[in-house]
Amino acid sequence: MSAFAPVLRDDWLAAPDGLALIPDGTVTSPAGFMASGVACGLKPSGALDLGLLHALGPVSSAYVDTTSALPSAPVQRNRSLDTARLRAVVVNAGTANAATGSPGLDDAHAMAARAAAAIGLRPEEVAVCSTGTIGDRIDLTRVGAGIGAAAEGLTPLGGESFGRAICTTDNAPKGGAFRLRLGRGEVTIGAAAKGAGMIRPDMATMLAFVTTDAHVPAGPLQAMVADAAASSFNRISVDAQMSPSDTLLVMASAQGPPLEGDDLPRFAEGLAAVCRWLAIQMVKDGEGSDHAVRVVVRGAADAAEAEAVARAVGESALVKTAINGRDPNWGRISQAVGQALAGADGEVHEPVVSVDGVPFSSEEATEVIAREEYDLEVSLGRGDAGAAIWVSDLGHSYVTINAEYHT
Repeated sequence: MSAFAPVLRDDWLAAPDGLALIPDGTVTSPAGFMASGVACGLKPSGALDLGLLHALGPVSSAYVDTTSALPSAPVQRNRSLDTARLRAVVVNAGTANAATGSPGLDDAHAMAARAAAAIGLRPEEVAVCSTGTIGDRIDLTRVGAGIGAAAEGLTPLGGESFGRAICTTDNAPKGGAFRLRLGRGEVTIGAAAKGAGMIRPDMATMLAFVTTDAHVPAGPLQAMVADAAASSFNRISVDAQMSPSDTLLVMASAQGPPLEGDDLPRFAEGLAAVCRWLAIQMVKDGEGSDHAVRVVVRGAADAAEAEAVARAVGESALVKTAINGRDPNWGRISQAVGQALAGADGEVHEPVVSVDGVPFSSEEATEVIAREEYDLEVSLGRGDAGAAIWVSDLGHSYVTINAEYHT
């Protein structure tokens, strides 16, 4: 039984000792945070579609976003801020405010100004995130009313509604809270995230917000968050498509014990484990997916080669459909490896493939690949480098969801 449901494989998280999931915890479980979620009419279904997360006092914050060459208007605006001192974020779902030019940037500024006025902050202390259809402008009349309602509804118990409000095609919100035991006491880490499709970050349409009561300065926090993103959100892929909106924002309220000495790296390990917990849930919720698979490449000539092979195997439509069909088709993996190593120096061998340590060609492999989560191990015999990514399978539902998404 996993200690970190709904992720079944505890070994995937590399969680430090002393990290424990809080039953019914949310992004507002750490002291010093309030949140809310409201419906303002951006989703045709009438579901919650605007969320507000607010730190009640000064915080240290850290921020990572998409590497897309065409970032959304909210991302462009957030990059102009002092991202070490962000105290709130307003998030809308249904419209991404991406590919909207200077009018879209004006809309992002207007959202921040409206939220700041409603909760008593300066606009530059408020981040903005938007997710949904690319190319459409925000309906500021609806969003403005929603921000007002969200500000009035802020509560320390609002984490659950905030988590639901930021979702688009997600089957369920991704969020919760953890306690981390440290040498100088205990800290709490809360989280809320969304993402199911357009997932291939490098920092997908993914958004993640992490809160903590830990007392950690902004400089070390930014380094921790960048490292956590590199080992979590940047190691997942649903459909190999990068979003213009990807954002990870972490806020620390400093209402817990100050982090010093060995507690700093232990907190960093805990933060990274929480981010992996969120990221793997995105893979598990990949639009229409039934399986989450960690593709582990070993024996590569160097790190770049290991990464290229992991991506080629894990993002191959042929491999992903085989995973969906529970078909141990070794040839599809061989094809992907050969494609990734085209033109490579040295001798290229046929890969040795196993699943959870079981040879891919064995009868037992058929049982393993029916599991909800498993490792797909690819050994190249070319060196000592390795890499790993988490990927989803690809089924009929993915086509249905995305063929009907805009219409």
